[in-house]
Amino acid sequence: MHRSYHFNKSRQMVEPGIRLRALPKEGEFIPPLETLKRQKNIKKMHRFLSILVAMLMVFPLFSQIKGIPAKAERAVPLNPASLEKVAPIRPGVPLAESLFSGGRQFKPIGNLPKPIKGAPSLQAYISPETGTPYLIRGTFAMAAGKDLQDNVEAYLEAARPVLQMDSPTSEFIFYKKETEATGNFQHLFLRQQYKGVRVYGAEARLHIKDGEIYLFNGRFFPTPAIENVEPTISKEEAGALVLADMATFTKVKELSPMEQQLIASEQVEAELVVYHFNKNKNSGRLAWQVTAVPNVTHRYAYFVDAKTGEILRSYSELCQLAHHLNSRHEVRHSSDFPIKDKIAEDCSTKTADCGLLPAGKAGKTVDLLDGPATAFADDLFGISRLLNTYQINNNFFLIDASRTMFNLAQSNLPDSPVGVIWTINALNTSPEDNNFQTAHLATSDNIWNDPLSVSAHYNGGVAYEYFKNTFGRESINGQGGKIISIINVVESGGDQMDNAFWNGEAMWYGNGNVAFDAPLAKAPDVAGHEMSHGVVQSTANLEYFGESGALNESFADVFGAMIDRDDWTIGEDVANSNIFPTGALRDMADPHNGGNGFNDNGYQPAHYSERFSGSQDNGGVHINSGIPNKAFQLFADAVGKDKAELVYYRALTKYLFRSAQFVDCRIAVVQAATDLYGSNEVVAAQNAFAAVGIGAGAPTDSQTDVSANPGDDYILMTDVGFDQLYIFRPDGSSVFNPLSTVSPLSRPSITDDGSAAVYIAEDNTMQVIFIDWQTGQTEQQTLQPEPIWRNVAVSKDGSHLSALTTDNDNLIWIYDFTLQTWQTFELYNPTTGSGQTTGNVEFADIMQWDFTGEWVMYDALNRINAGIEYWDINFVNVWDNDAGDFAGGAVSQLFSGLPDGVSVANPTFSKNSDYIVAFDYLDEFNNDFLLLATNIETGDVATVFENSDLSWPSYSTDDSRIVFEANDNNGDPVLAFAPLADDKISPEGNATVFIGDGRRGLWFADGERTLVDAGEVTENAGIEIFPNPVSDGLTLKWAPLERGRTTIEIFDLLGKKVQSDEFEIREGSAEKTIDLSGLPPGNYFARLRAGERMAAFKVLKL
Repeated sequence: MHRSYHFNKSRQMVEPGIRLRALPKEGEFIPPLETLKRQKNIKKMHRFLSILVAMLMVFPLFSQIKGIPAKAERAVPLNPASLEKVAPIRPGVPLAESLFSGGRQFKPIGNLPKPIKGAPSLQAYISPETGTPYLIRGTFAMAAGKDLQDNVEAYLEAARPVLQMDSPTSEFIFYKKETEATGNFQHLFLRQQYKGVRVYGAEARLHIKDGEIYLFNGRFFPTPAIENVEPTISKEEAGALVLADMATFTKVKELSPMEQQLIASEQVEAELVVYHFNKNKNSGRLAWQVTAVPNVTHRYAYFVDAKTGEILRSYSELCQLAHHLNSRHEVRHSSDFPIKDKIAEDCSTKTADCGLLPAGKAGKTVDLLDGPATAFADDLFGISRLLNTYQINNNFFLIDASRTMFNLAQSNLPDSPVGVIWTINALNTSPEDNNFQTAHLATSDNIWNDPLSVSAHYNGGVAYEYFKNTFGRESINGQGGKIISIINVVESGGDQMDNAFWNGEAMWYGNGNVAFDAPLAKAPDVAGHEMSHGVVQSTANLEYFGESGALNESFADVFGAMIDRDDWTIGEDVANSNIFPTGALRDMADPHNGGNGFNDNGYQPAHYSERFSGSQDNGGVHINSGIPNKAFQLFADAVGKDKAELVYYRALTKYLFRSAQFVDCRIAVVQAATDLYGSNEVVAAQNAFAAVGIGAGAPTDSQTDVSANPGDDYILMTDVGFDQLYIFRPDGSSVFNPLSTVSPLSRPSITDDGSAAVYIAEDNTMQVIFIDWQTGQTEQQTLQPEPIWRNVAVSKDGSHLSALTTDNDNLIWIYDFTLQTWQTFELYNPTTGSGQTTGNVEFADIMQWDFTGEWVMYDALNRINAGIEYWDINFVNVWDNDAGDFAGGAVSQLFSGLPDGVSVANPTFSKNSDYIVAFDYLDEFNNDFLLLATNIETGDVATVFENSDLSWPSYSTDDSRIVFEANDNNGDPVLAFAPLADDKISPEGNATVFIGDGRRGLWFADGERTLVDAGEVTENAGIEIFPNPVSDGLTLKWAPLERGRTTIEIFDLLGKKVQSDEFEIREGSAEKTIDLSGLPPGNYFARLRAGERMAAFKVLKL
């Protein structure tokens, strides 16, 4: 009787169950169980050691465990044409069209998340650069009796295995919390510190809804390896070094009190940080982060080694509208630091950015008539605009105090207003020069005849209203801070400035020169762009460098385009069409913008594969912004601009952070769409980013299931010594004990109806076992006698084989029983860019056919170089059902990326859903073995079981359980059952022991099902055969068919055609009797073809 045992909460077996015993030979006694186990274990150990000695110095841990034998030495290479033909298994029935219209397609589902041991509901996505997670998904219930701080610490401790921190609860500082009025959302803001020193660019966000933490995202580093965090260089010395360096390429001047008002900081500020150059986890150094303003036209970030005084990196933080590739660029090198670069702007060129504010003056006595006023005036488009002005005594100023943010009590009017929109005149002077001056824009009669000042002031109000009315944001900083626009700014020396910029405190507008043929204050999208930089600065504060800087520019374009929302172009109202072929500075719908490459004005990449990888333009902040720009345009076109802008604002303010990369933006946008809307918007976001090469596409509607096999359930297995094969029922009762005494080298593969099992024997020949479930008889034959094989798999309908040889090469061999020919396919790893491939596949191991019989799923060992090896899972397209011939061999990955040190192998399809795959997961760094399962269409991954060895899974016929290998509490090997939830990938309840000493369990059934479309003719679609069993005459009767030729073919169990009849049918119901008297008794298959219709039947001849 079957005994079932459960796993305890630690996921280990409680006690052993029944164990396999080989049937004794005649006159041989059955040894005691412990003796039998020792004999098997000794034999297994001998075989394992012989393999291990040959492989230990070659293959990594996973390879050693899988036990791939040594490569064969062969004088003459194998040739498909020279091999003997394979003995037929059975005819290709049911031969029908694929269940999937147009054929099945397997697409990568993105990077494999790293399961967190001990917290199976959490999955981490690991950054290759830092080895730390940039995203952890999964719900974590917060304890009701604990406060928020305690729950955050509990979460960090649960995630500790992947955080790479010695003490995450002390290294992460919880510094801000945002609670939303609706939706029960909370967002916690964390930053990393080390021994009290901030780790630069290391931030994280923790997101809570309804008492559960549902998301953790950010960028941070493993615990730094810096013993002493006391600087040798003082803050003042670091500042002096920076000022001296800036003096070599730009003008450094002492800022006047009025200039000091227009910068967002002191002229020089310094903070001690741990700085990681190029975000390399091993490059952490104690440094001074110095923010320096040599003059109001420039703002630089510097990193100075706090021990040596070496300048590690510097770059401009000035957010310009346009970039120019003729800016000054220097690269510095150091003997003790691999690469250091310095990026600076030359203020002597016409592309420099300059600006300043007027000096504060004493307040004036307020007249009773003083206060907000309005006027109408024409802007640069010649359109009459409503202006909000302010009257003080008998003068009117371009100060908009009509907004709710205005604070009269704190204002010192007109020179120091608070909470206003303020437009100022730079009087065609340059902040670089000593003669820089500013003035109020004022009239005595509230009549405004200068279209330039009208446009600047009006556009500032439009931008304010957009953020206020759309997002409820009160001004740039969200707290009612004043909005300052400065016009008539020129270059040092007096040339007109050909740009606009945000310097951290104000918007500065030039009047155009070469690239722009109109004042930049004319364009509402330019004003929106510059103001949006301030919004970015006040929220995610995206670093103005690399991908983070490109996102900074992109969000400024996004909101600029939404302010001027009638098109997808930026700066089209001011750009010089002689410089920009399309007449626009940028085009979000077509980032190439009339250009063909980076040397063409206005050109941007439209896809990640086209990205700029140089150091100019702060690592391409204005160049690569075209990639996320295109993603937004696609998303907005799909869901509408009204929804898209809300999603992006939420992504920026809730989910992004200073060091965010493009993939973080995708995560943020998808999550924001999830928070605000439904699946349609989420799918649109996923597809938009996938279209530009950022992550995988959204799930497709291909989750098509087939009905379960209606036959009885069985499990085919071997023993721990790989001596024999057995078949047991899931209740533990034996059916064939043993099924075969020909020892297996590979795990068997079986046809969908359980009638033929193929495997490789210990002598490397290909074997087949035929099982007649009606008579209970079995017959074993050598399918292919040459001793060259390592593994074999049979398609579900028995029409094809896939095989691997002992050459241990990157070839997979496919045999078609109809064509009776072999075809080899070279395995490769597809890359994510430009369709290129990398040929680093060493060899495949486990194979399984999909439902359609067109694709083979396999795992393979890959070698990047002598020191990096890993296993992954792929699909190769080997057969074309429509053409009835071999396919082209296209390869698709299951996962587009794996965490470092992680391998996946031993894949198996679910029995009724070939978009569901279970597989083994090994983290070689931590020696973690997990049984995982994934839904290819949704991208979901779940941990089924935490194991201590490889699981070699196989789904049950109804997909409610998985049989897999494990060990019981005594450490003895067993086959076990893991129950599954309805999604077929998540565990449901505890696992139980099935049978002791079993290995390589393969679950199957002996029923028949046809994997065809609903409209395909099958045995119950109006065609009957009788009598069955039959002695002489087999009668076929069919419902109305079209007039034409009909063929009936009879095959034996070996697939040999033994009889064929062709006849003409008339329209209408008919019947035909076929004489089978000449056939010997036995089981046969009958296949009927009538025009486009077809059916297949089993026939028993008496």
